[in-house]
Amino acid sequence: KDDGMNIEEFTSSLAEKGISLSDRQLEQFELYYRMLVEWNEKMNLTSITEKKEVYLKHFYDSITAAFYIDFEKVTTLCDVGAGAGFPSLPIKICFPHLHV
Repeated sequence: KDDGMNIEEFTSSLAEKGISLSDRQLEQFELYYRMLVEWNEKMNLTSITEKKEVYLKHFYDSITAAFYIDFEKVTTLCDVGAGAGFPSLPIKICFPHLHV
């Protein structure tokens, strides 16, 4: 896993933790990835842009907060200094009811 994870590994690893993603949510992560890489060419948002690394080190790592906090019982999330949107946007994709 050190070199990243593909979308299937991402999905199954989250499912093992009780977080099931719909096709729409997976599309949102794909769009997020494409926009991250596109905007990273214009401004330095992250040094991590290889897809498998982004899915592990940005998306999955951001969502690990949900392994310890029940975001189903939370309604708002404040992410101070999110920069490229980590961890708030991956959490918001997984828990769309949140107000970020």
